[in-house]
Amino acid sequence: MGRFLYRFFSGVLGALLFLACAATATQEQQKHKKKEKPVRKDVLNFDGGILFQTDGSLSEITCFRVSGRATAPHFFESFKRVDDEHGTHYRRGQELLTEFPEELRFSLVIFDIPCAGQLQQPGPRRYLTKEMMQTLRFSFYWKRGLELRHVENIRQEAATAEPVEPYNTEIKAELAKRYRWFLAFAIPSAGVPLTDRLVLMIRTADGRMAARVAARL
Repeated sequence: MGRFLYRFFSGVLGALLFLACAATATQEQQKHKKKEKPVRKDVLNFDGGILFQTDGSLSEITCFRVSGRATAPHFFESFKRVDDEHGTHYRRGQELLTEFPEELRFSLVIFDIPCAGQLQQPGPRRYLTKEMMQTLRFSFYWKRGLELRHVENIRQEAATAEPVEPYNTEIKAELAKRYRWFLAFAIPSAGVPLTDRLVLMIRTADGRMAARVAARL
């Protein structure tokens, strides 16, 4: 009987020690999991193209806004930029992409806005005219780091103007005419890495920078 009790209590003690060790191991694993940093993953959606916007000026009384989109047929459908612990990569659905398509369509709209000084104190304004728009020079560059590469063989596909109706139509004849300007360019982009930025610079006839904007993923 004594030997039986000894074996019984030895078995119980062994089982209790096993359970205690298992519980300690489980607690250590849970603590370790809590200390682990969550995996970083940021996803940006570019379905439909790359949007851009900036403000520019021709003088202290003539200011404008440039906004638009860079796109290509079917290329940006379900297009995403993913940043994770492995770096930055681009996907269209499940397909991994590294370069832009053969050509991008760069469309933009330009319209008048008040200059900074005119917001604080109302004063004279001069709106964009056809003559002003004809003097502007549009140049495109691919930017990689600090390097700028001028883009050649650009085609201008559209340049139209749409009148902007004033709020007070009763004095329409007394007000200066305003327009919203639409432009579109075809930009060669074959072999360009998706990490490069497409930069538009708008200069006046004398070379002054009127506006600059970058379309980037």
